[in-house]
Amino acid sequence: MPNLFRWIAETFSPLTRRFPFLLLANPTLLSAVLAIALLIFSTLFALRHIHQTQERIVREQLQSSLNSFTELLGMWQTQNTGAVRLLAETDQARELFAKVLAEEGNNPETHQALRQWLYPIMQVMGFDGFAIVNSQRILVAGTTPAYLHKPARAPETLEVLDKALLGKVAISRPIVVAQDLHGPNGIQPAGTLMQHICTLIEPTAMEHGFFCVRINAQSRFFPFFAKARIGRSGEIYAVDRHGRFVTPPRFLADGSPSGWSERSSYKPAPPPAQLSKMIDSLIHRQGGFNELGYADYRGVMVAGAGRWLDDMELGIVVERDMAEAMATYFASRRIIVALSVGANLLIVLLTGAAIINRRRLLVREGRFRSLLDNLPPPIHMTSLNHKIIVVNPSFCQLVGLGKGDLLGRDIDQLPIPTWLRPLVDAERELDEDSYRKDFISEVIDEEGKPRYYRIVRFPVVYQRGQSPQAIACIWVDSTERVVANQQLAQINQNLEQLVSERTRELMVAKDEALAASQSKAEFLANMSHEIRTPLNAIIGLAHVALASGPDIRQRIYLEKMRGSGEHLLQIINDILNFSRMEAGKLTLDHSPFAVEQLVDKTLDLVFEKAASKGLALRADIDPTIPKNLLGDELRLGQILINFCANAVKFTDQGSVTLRVTKVRDWPERVELLFDVEDTGIGIAPEQLPRLFQPFEQVDSSSARRFEGTGLGLSICKNLAELMQGQIDVKSTPGQGSCFRLRLTLDKPAHPALAAEASHPTTAQHLPLHCQVLVVEDNPLNQEIIQSLLTGMGAQVSCVGSGPEAIAAVEHQQFALILMDIQLPGMDGIEAAARIRQLASGTHIPIIAVTANALPGDREAYLAAGMDDYLSKPIDPAQLQNLLHRWGQAQHQVVPLVAAAGPFEILQRGGMDTERALHNLMHNEALYRRLLERFARERAGLVADLSALIAQDPADALNQVHSLKSLAGSLGMNQLEQLAQQLEQQLREPAAAVQADLDVLCQNLTAELQAMVELVQLGLPGSH
Repeated sequence: MPNLFRWIAETFSPLTRRFPFLLLANPTLLSAVLAIALLIFSTLFALRHIHQTQERIVREQLQSSLNSFTELLGMWQTQNTGAVRLLAETDQARELFAKVLAEEGNNPETHQALRQWLYPIMQVMGFDGFAIVNSQRILVAGTTPAYLHKPARAPETLEVLDKALLGKVAISRPIVVAQDLHGPNGIQPAGTLMQHICTLIEPTAMEHGFFCVRINAQSRFFPFFAKARIGRSGEIYAVDRHGRFVTPPRFLADGSPSGWSERSSYKPAPPPAQLSKMIDSLIHRQGGFNELGYADYRGVMVAGAGRWLDDMELGIVVERDMAEAMATYFASRRIIVALSVGANLLIVLLTGAAIINRRRLLVREGRFRSLLDNLPPPIHMTSLNHKIIVVNPSFCQLVGLGKGDLLGRDIDQLPIPTWLRPLVDAERELDEDSYRKDFISEVIDEEGKPRYYRIVRFPVVYQRGQSPQAIACIWVDSTERVVANQQLAQINQNLEQLVSERTRELMVAKDEALAASQSKAEFLANMSHEIRTPLNAIIGLAHVALASGPDIRQRIYLEKMRGSGEHLLQIINDILNFSRMEAGKLTLDHSPFAVEQLVDKTLDLVFEKAASKGLALRADIDPTIPKNLLGDELRLGQILINFCANAVKFTDQGSVTLRVTKVRDWPERVELLFDVEDTGIGIAPEQLPRLFQPFEQVDSSSARRFEGTGLGLSICKNLAELMQGQIDVKSTPGQGSCFRLRLTLDKPAHPALAAEASHPTTAQHLPLHCQVLVVEDNPLNQEIIQSLLTGMGAQVSCVGSGPEAIAAVEHQQFALILMDIQLPGMDGIEAAARIRQLASGTHIPIIAVTANALPGDREAYLAAGMDDYLSKPIDPAQLQNLLHRWGQAQHQVVPLVAAAGPFEILQRGGMDTERALHNLMHNEALYRRLLERFARERAGLVADLSALIAQDPADALNQVHSLKSLAGSLGMNQLEQLAQQLEQQLREPAAAVQADLDVLCQNLTAELQAMVELVQLGLPGSH
């Protein structure tokens, strides 16, 4: 390529001197233009050569087809004329012909003799009839009676008779007959195309005559032309002197196929108004002709060859459409043009790429030069023979020489300052095979001060894997860094001593922190135990007293006392949960549960409080969520209960909605979004960051309306993070808040088993005659636990120490042991271990009962041999669950009988069950539980309402208001209206009339009694 560029430069140098602007031309661009011009010239030359070659081939093919066809047609003519001549020269023919001519066709017997002799021969030879014509050219005998004794008038017939008179056997052109023709093959209808083959009857003693046979052109002549056609457009046809088509063409004038066949008829059409070039040439020249690119009778450009046959007075034309004849050329032209265009485009693209790359190279070189000139360190590059080839201004300034004085000189012979010579010597001392080096060299400058230069030496290669082409070297002045490192090393020595002293102080602080943490844990344990012990008595005795059937006032006081105790217990549990999460000892369960049941339990816990405030409680569960999932149902429920309880607490009117939405779904897990939305007071934006901090409340003033420790949301956030979830909140003051939990849960591998595990049987009787041993040193706790267990149907034995428990197990069989941990003398853990050593105590379930609830307590008790764990104060529901789980009595399952409608009796009794189910998002299970609680808890209000109004009107007003909201939520419309009327009277005691109050009270108690009885009737088992 460089030689080509040089040749171009030398060739165009005279032009560049004359036209200076040509100097701006790019050699690459000129080469591309020259290549494109050469390619275009080569393409045109090749196309011309291929076109000429193809034309020659087409001419040869047409001429060959024409020669073959005329030769075949001549053979057909010779065969037929020879057969006629042979037939006419037989002795029998001579005798019969002479007799007919002598009788002038007037003897029928002679006619009959001719037919009997000729018909069998004509059928074999394919002739359709015969005729005997005398010298006056009058038909004296033949197969068609209609033509007898009539002269021959058809020009074609007269022409063939003239040729026969000259001694030739000739075949006429096809003639359209005017009348029906008779012959050995039957009758041929008028309009049939026939040809005559005539020969001269040699005269003897009389005048001469003619013997003619008739052939059907439709079946004997035309098929030659149809079968000789080639390709899709090739055809062969015959024309007469007037240019009229003698044989049927392949196409009609409009270009459509003619559709001719041997069974179809053809009538020669008159000649076209304008003859084609081929037909015109044949008519006037009467010779051979071969031409390409002329319009045929259709107006289509064709290639053709023609020849005039004097014997038959016909012109034979062989034609083929130019599109088909030159198809090879057209295909070659398309390929060559495409290749040429593609090659030209490729040349243009390559030229453009070369120009762009050249410009990029210039830009890159400019950037490299600019970078090299502006780098502060001195840089130089030497060839492998130590000649300097590249330097930057910093190097020139350092050695005090110009760039022209340095390039091309040996680096060892440079007149550089003496104090820089050690750097050159150090660079040259490196091994030749080790091109890459990085080291620091020390020199003494002109002022006698030490200076340190970092010498970086590396090979320069143009391609990866190539041997080095040059050696580059950078001298970096590292004096400041080396001096700073020396000073830093001195400082490090001083710091090591300080770090050692600080480490000792940190170890002491760590020990103090561990001691403080231990003290905190012991404090929480002691406080938890000391507070839980009296709480156990408060809550337990309240539960026992409530179970004894107190009057309504005592029930209210007891419920408030139990609620206050449970609230205090919740505060203690929040503190312990917070401590457990701080210690990292809170573990999660991974068992199947139903999302719908979880939502039902959550709403069930807050429903009564929401109903008392007149709030609408709604649930919305995405139907596409799997029925059963795997996770910690308890911790998840703890978060949702906290959200819902806060929503009810901070909402005075409106609604609280719990939604569960599926966010994403995978084959093995699903991501859910739990959001609790209320219409409450809302939270200010500046207070949101403090919301999830421990011991923080939005309203921390002394006059705040709402109570709490400020730990609930903090614990929820920690639980969500422990479950790999996220909690966030959106709130608008005065409009409400929306707390959201985004959590990913696993799908069970066996949904059927998970569904069975997540839907435990609830309709069970308590264990009957279950022997339970209670080991408790506190008599009050003994009384509480014994009362709870007795109420659940168990038989209880109580002891106060570990040795007494061991003795009781040795002398009596027990199904379950409730073991207190802190016992006098022998603690509960040691007592459980001793019982396990007894033959009768090996398989007895032992439940740890303790007020200790710190992180690790449950795990420690289970590791010590306990089967389960129950914290104080004792929750009756948890105690009942343990009794079901570990009791050895047989459980009797109440069979469920399907009914036509679960609430049909209630609806017939006047309850608006549709409204109630609409309020509860059609949750029938929750509706049933609320009705059961209504019948159980509101039955005592029937007898005590009048006395309560008289003794404590304020408390009575609260009870009636709560009853109104609850009745409206459960669909008891009449009860709701009566409660509303009585509430209005109680709110205006000054205007109230005692008689009206008595009437309203009686109506309300009567309706309440009716609703309780209706629920007990409609829901068996609710009383």
